[in-house]
Amino acid sequence: MKVNLRALYRPQSLIQLCLASASLLLGLNGLAGAAELQIEAMSVGPKDATQQSYNLQELRELRVFARSAAGFKQSQVFWQRRVDGQWLAAEALPFSDPRWRDSDPHLSRDGKTLTFVSDRLVTGDQPLGQLDIFESKWAMGQWSQPQRLSEAVQSRAYELGPERYADELYFASYRKGGPGKLSVYLSERLASGEHSPALALPAPINIGPSNSDFTLSPDGRYVLWWSDRQEESTKLANEGDLFIAERLGAGFGPAIRLPAPINTASFEFTPSVSSDGRWLMFASTRPGPHSAGLSQLYRVSWPDLLSKLGPQIEAASQAQLEQRLSQLWQGIGHAAGAASDIELLRPLLHPQARIWGQGLRSASLHLNSWSGSEFLDMMKAPSPDALLECEVHRELRRYGAHAQVYSVVESRRRAHQAQPDYTGVNSSQWQLGAQGWQLLSLHYALALPGQVPPEKSSLSGQCMS
Repeated sequence: MKVNLRALYRPQSLIQLCLASASLLLGLNGLAGAAELQIEAMSVGPKDATQQSYNLQELRELRVFARSAAGFKQSQVFWQRRVDGQWLAAEALPFSDPRWRDSDPHLSRDGKTLTFVSDRLVTGDQPLGQLDIFESKWAMGQWSQPQRLSEAVQSRAYELGPERYADELYFASYRKGGPGKLSVYLSERLASGEHSPALALPAPINIGPSNSDFTLSPDGRYVLWWSDRQEESTKLANEGDLFIAERLGAGFGPAIRLPAPINTASFEFTPSVSSDGRWLMFASTRPGPHSAGLSQLYRVSWPDLLSKLGPQIEAASQAQLEQRLSQLWQGIGHAAGAASDIELLRPLLHPQARIWGQGLRSASLHLNSWSGSEFLDMMKAPSPDALLECEVHRELRRYGAHAQVYSVVESRRRAHQAQPDYTGVNSSQWQLGAQGWQLLSLHYALALPGQVPPEKSSLSGQCMS
């Protein structure tokens, strides 16, 4: 939703360097030859040229969306149910009241909490005068009377586009003191049930005058929103485009403007990916059978869009994964009389990580295993000998948020010795989650006598990083 736009983990240096090449080389190659995107108009009710629809969310067999007159006046929230594969007629939510504006609905992942904005009264009989955030609960087959959320998330300005993901509440606000006129904020629900003070999201989300309608893909790997930032754009200052970025722990990868024909010279807003991952749905004021300037709903294949964007869409997380692989061996190594770098290693290990070590003992292979915490306890003890780890080969296979890595690492006790004391052949599993890439499991095995030496991408002693 837009209201009178005219009036109305800090990136790591290595990641930035990797992105410079990954985005340009891989990204451009990925775009080459990609199929053209097909935009489909969507119908969610009776055609009325004086009404606009926006903020559509599709959660399994439920839809919610907003409909209003021009200028987002007389806005109402509707819901729609699918039965036997067919969408039934949309209905206004039972708590709708023509005296108040309700807009920007969003269902929690379990479908039991509806978050939206409204100027409905809290006390007395006068509207609030601004849009605040409300929630209604689904219980015993009906929606509860909406409750206004705590003052921690409200302001005297308009709040827009709220979306709840478990204990995280994202929304946009015109409040004073933000990085722009309209900015995206995050508030977390505390153990007490109250919300933490809202904090503006960092760049690349909040860049330019206006950013809003922040949403997550079903797997949580991508964020989408609209922005009126003007770099490389010929749009008017009061229009907006849709953007996408990777979610990397508490931070984000670079913002990528979605290509045509998704973005046009008109205003694109309220992006949402269907829960089955098939469609990206959005609103646009592009010309159509409706009155000029009013928005209608459209959709495009989500898998086709990701394919169109190519490797650039994963460039940030790929750079972080490569960096953390290097940090793993860097952290394990240490100087004489010192210990491994536990502070570097600790955030790399998933809470459920498991480490496996294989070596020869009495003419047989012997296997030990440790939990992540046990491994860190073992590695924090100082050793009289140095341990210099040098990764000379890496093979990485990735599927979305999961990666499997095979690597060859040489270990030396002295920096300038020609031959390693021993060579390790390692396999590891990594998961991309709330803390970025973390190690799930590591199996390392010493090279066996008489076996053909493992393959190396680099010459012996020439470390990959």
